[in-house]
Amino acid sequence: MTMIEITAQDGFTLSAYRAEPSVKARGAVVVIQEIFGVTSHIRSICDDYAAQGYVAIAPCLFDRAGEKALELPYGPEGHGRGMVLAKQLDLGNAVQDIQAAVDQVSETGSVGVVGYCYGGTLAWLAAAQCNSISCVSSYYGSNVVHLLDRKPRVPTILHFGERDKSISAADIAKIHAAYPHIPVYTYPAGHAFNCNERENYDAESAKLARERTLALFEKQLG
Repeated sequence: MTMIEITAQDGFTLSAYRAEPSVKARGAVVVIQEIFGVTSHIRSICDDYAAQGYVAIAPCLFDRAGEKALELPYGPEGHGRGMVLAKQLDLGNAVQDIQAAVDQVSETGSVGVVGYCYGGTLAWLAAAQCNSISCVSSYYGSNVVHLLDRKPRVPTILHFGERDKSISAADIAKIHAAYPHIPVYTYPAGHAFNCNERENYDAESAKLARERTLALFEKQLG
């Protein structure tokens, strides 16, 4: 488990956290950060996927905004700062940096993508725009509903909390209506239910979403 540097197609160099399995890799997973950056929680997700036999990598997307390997505190202050940084970033550049992470680990086998919060929206974009990926799992991406014109090119699943104030039931229904073949899972939880460092953490929902994501990866990656 270490921080490395990767280079995007336009020559921009960004940092990334990479975790290696202790056995021969069965494939790779790109983990896309929350609005708070590549936090200890995001790094722990990488470590967990490495423990499942995958090379895991989390690109530090806020490097593009001049904040090297930024890790913001959970809470209103960190959220506000993260929102400011996210608005400074071009979505095309973010996807390009995700592609750089995909390229970094693609030699290990098939590559899956999982994203949370801000990263949940970017995971949806990756499903539509990134090359050399085999599947995507998107967690509570609040802007997915506004990007329904970006059609996923790989098997994709979506996870939403039924009590998520930033994603309404009408939004979830709209996504499902636009893509009825894509599994849209809902959970009796709020936003960020997967993060055990935040107040909305819901252990049972997180466990079930993880099981579904691992099943997708096992089927598509090996």
